[in-house]
Amino acid sequence: MMEYFVWLSLALGAGNRRAAKVLTAFPNPEDLYRLSIDQRRELHLFTEKELRRLEEVPLKDAVRIVKDCDKRGIKLLAFGGRRYPYCLSVLDDAPVVLYYLGNLPDFDSLPAITIVGPRKAGEFGKKAAYALGYRLSRAGMIVVSGGALGCDTYAHIGALKARGTTVLVMGCGFGCRYLPENEPLRRRVAETGCLMTEYPPGTPASKYTFPARNRILAALSVGTVVVEAEQRSGTLITATHAMEQGRDVFVIPGSPDLPQYTGSNALLRDGAKPLLDVSDIFNEYLLRFPDKLDIQRAFEPVEKTQKQSKSPVHKKLSIETLSKQAQIVYNQIRKPKFYPEEIEADALTREEIVAALTELEIETLIKALPGGAYALIDE
Repeated sequence: MMEYFVWLSLALGAGNRRAAKVLTAFPNPEDLYRLSIDQRRELHLFTEKELRRLEEVPLKDAVRIVKDCDKRGIKLLAFGGRRYPYCLSVLDDAPVVLYYLGNLPDFDSLPAITIVGPRKAGEFGKKAAYALGYRLSRAGMIVVSGGALGCDTYAHIGALKARGTTVLVMGCGFGCRYLPENEPLRRRVAETGCLMTEYPPGTPASKYTFPARNRILAALSVGTVVVEAEQRSGTLITATHAMEQGRDVFVIPGSPDLPQYTGSNALLRDGAKPLLDVSDIFNEYLLRFPDKLDIQRAFEPVEKTQKQSKSPVHKKLSIETLSKQAQIVYNQIRKPKFYPEEIEADALTREEIVAALTELEIETLIKALPGGAYALIDE
């Protein structure tokens, strides 16, 4: 039956505002597939363009997608299914199908927070996204973000460092070559958390796929945190979705003189909650999820549950706090100032080296310099 859900999703397209109404009338879309175009027209559920699409999209395309997903280990989740998140099903434009890799969290019983911000975040924004991802995850919250460069990446890495659950909602299909430098991050998320998209494998990223994706980012969480936002940005789109869906929106205030806070401060003016400390989030949800949140744990270091590495590691570090790739790169740094191309690590790809350098920068072990260089930070 899954192929009929995929067929319907291909015909209607992502973000269609009639999808939920159609699936309420036809919980089994095979029944809809069997109808003639005239019978579908009499339902008064579709536009003429959608009626044509329902005729034009062949079922064999959907069958091929389902088989391809099965071969690649991609799991499919259909609207109305037992594990389909209720928080998504209440949307008028609920996804007909979700594709995912990893372990799907129970969004309807565990508190999730979406963290969003710009790709070109400032130093404060990067550290804030990382700290929030880490603390919220340590406390037992699911950290949701979009996997882009900048704040998204730092939020995911913070959650991974905390050994918590993070969900990365993509704006393209699996197998699409988008942001290859973040492929190591996506692999790590899939190993311990969940990669999710409403787009079939191979669907390329575009200026249309991301705005549609942002409604899912907002809907999966009880609240959305805006780290930084300019006046016109994808971050604001996600925050607007959250407000329209009745979710909480938390905003880190900033100087009105700085462009990266013009959108943020406008959200505060319109009723968003100011976020001055991570405890502002904990205080909001502690009574609602008393048995799910462990605030004390949020401020404790990660437990040392693994044996020390036999490879030489800087004394600031332990095997638990750095990924294997970051350890390899750190151990290859031979001088106080260096360039990425000087790292001799045959076992790592260029993208993995870039991701490892980002991780080391987050851990304040190195810092970026003008001209693409890096420098070790003295103890």
